[in-house]
Amino acid sequence: MFADHLQRLGLDNAELTYKQILQAIDGIDNWTSEDRKSWAIKKNGLPESEQYLLDVELWPVEVAHHPKRLSFCEAFERWLIQNNIIRKDKINLDSLIMYRVLVNAAQADALLNHADVRLVDIPPESGIRYNQLNCDIENLPEGIPSPSPEAARVCVLDSGVATNHPLLAPAIAESVSFMGGEGGGDLNGHGTAVAGIVLYGDLEACNKTNFWKPELLIFNGKILDDNAEFDETSIEKTLVEAVTYFVEEHQCRIFNLSIGNANAPYDNCHIRGIAYVLDKLARDLNVLFVVSAGNFSGSTDPNVPTNSWRDEYPEYLLSDASVIIDPAPALNVLTVGSLARHNATFDAQRYPEIGPLAPASENQPSPFTRHGPSIKGAIKPELVAVGGNLAVAMRTGDEHREVMRGLGVLTCNNKFIGNTLFSEISGTSFAAPYITHLAGRALNNYPKASANLLRALLVNHANMLPEIENSFSDEMKQTYKAGTERDSCRDIAGYGVVDESELFRSSESAVVLMAEEKIENNSHQFFELPLPPEFLRTQTAAREIRVTLAYCPAVRTTRIDYVATKIHFKLIKDISLEAVERHFNHDTQAEAETRGDDAEPNRDISAVLRSKGTVQSSTWRLRQRKPTEKWFVVVTRQDKDWGESMSLELEDYALVVTVTDRENENAQLYTQISQRIEQQIRARARV
Repeated sequence: MFADHLQRLGLDNAELTYKQILQAIDGIDNWTSEDRKSWAIKKNGLPESEQYLLDVELWPVEVAHHPKRLSFCEAFERWLIQNNIIRKDKINLDSLIMYRVLVNAAQADALLNHADVRLVDIPPESGIRYNQLNCDIENLPEGIPSPSPEAARVCVLDSGVATNHPLLAPAIAESVSFMGGEGGGDLNGHGTAVAGIVLYGDLEACNKTNFWKPELLIFNGKILDDNAEFDETSIEKTLVEAVTYFVEEHQCRIFNLSIGNANAPYDNCHIRGIAYVLDKLARDLNVLFVVSAGNFSGSTDPNVPTNSWRDEYPEYLLSDASVIIDPAPALNVLTVGSLARHNATFDAQRYPEIGPLAPASENQPSPFTRHGPSIKGAIKPELVAVGGNLAVAMRTGDEHREVMRGLGVLTCNNKFIGNTLFSEISGTSFAAPYITHLAGRALNNYPKASANLLRALLVNHANMLPEIENSFSDEMKQTYKAGTERDSCRDIAGYGVVDESELFRSSESAVVLMAEEKIENNSHQFFELPLPPEFLRTQTAAREIRVTLAYCPAVRTTRIDYVATKIHFKLIKDISLEAVERHFNHDTQAEAETRGDDAEPNRDISAVLRSKGTVQSSTWRLRQRKPTEKWFVVVTRQDKDWGESMSLELEDYALVVTVTDRENENAQLYTQISQRIEQQIRARARV
């Protein structure tokens, strides 16, 4: 907010005088104690301990050694002494004055109300620790079991895998190189790191309890060279060969592809290259691809960020320079962006002085994650998961230089012999395999699930975290929406983070309903939701209906339309199925008004926005209902004229509906919905 105001005054690149700062503050109705709180303090509050450390930034008056700067700092330091605030460290650079101080609650309040203070923050706290990384084979439990032969078969297409790694070896089923003379091993480490997350998910949690239970069969397909790079002239052919092999020879159903072509940012027009190949393979082979959104490492034309990864976060996440790269725009895949978990580098954990500082806090978008949308505004990425963070070297003033050690994701080390079993690494490449891990476990639960159903299940259980939404100021959101007609949070995080609590099983307060169906062109299919009267009670209480649809259309890269057919849904409330059908029947549509979603004010994502993609989801949050009302999902298919010949007479789709009643302590949703479904089945049998 303050930086925006300085820019409007033409002062953003100037050496600021104290008078100019005061004028700027007056121009935005004074800089309050709330303005001085960092994002982390606003979210979590100040520490509850008797004394704690704070990082305090002052307004950067003049330049580092200007006489006015020196007297400005001396005055502040006298104030610290007068208030018995212990100074631990200080940085004085042209663009930054920062103190690390030890305070109590009253002293913290005084700092938050000091006119010379620009920002107060909590020093970095959480990071990957040396003792987490320093683990050898003797620390592992004996006899890590192999997965069941019937376990989900997941293929990692990457730089190869260290298949003899003690944590990976029990689950490795096959290893094949598609790189000519190179073997399937991993000299780079990228593929091994990805495979570790695919197999175990959160290795920090596994390592904490030292509990390792592989549940997936891992197939290693080497498609990148020993520098983890691919040949742009042959990668599409290599992918077709590798995927076809693992499907036909080993019945692999899920593929992780943590690659990206930085030379092919999405241009808002055609989908081509790797993305098109994946869209076609996904349809032809009924497989799920999970791909990374791609890493943004800054731009020099134009300069993004202009000066600092930290100060300009999160604006640059929405820059034209940080759009998703091939193959992330693919529509028939799941694309995954990255969130931060840790903010303390190795140095920040070891030393008390001010070290590298991270822009993002826990559950905020990683500073390197790229944004959508895909073609015609389709939501991309659909999901986000933990992929790491970066920090900037504050003491040297080189705020373009990234520091990542200690801020990443714990995973398997390819060079483990005579070394530690673990490595830590950051990137969207390591967010994607967490979603692949969840997809594999979902396939274990539902072995006959199609790729459509797996996509629908995962997205159906995703939530937009408040930390993501609060990363962007209201002004930033409004400016972005005015310029793009889009939602900044959706372009960064899609549908959000997968909540695993009900992904694999229903409960009495949350029930998951699933269907896999086929639909012909220019037709509708109707699903009455088996909602019990108790769920539709008139008493005020928070309840949810979440509907997700996924399909896998034929595509043509030469057309901006791209998809040959559109399948979409609406959630309708009416007195009966017959009444709903009147609105969608060609013979009666003239005498009945066209229907859109009902309860629109209670819905999070509009029908227009969600239907742009091939996995579509909306949540309705309901407070008061009527026990007599009925709710229906209406699914519609409409082929493009040019796409009829490419589409099947009956196109597949998957539908997932989750019904939740969490505020009802006596909820029996699962029992009641099961009974209603059984009654419907018996009624059909009698007919």
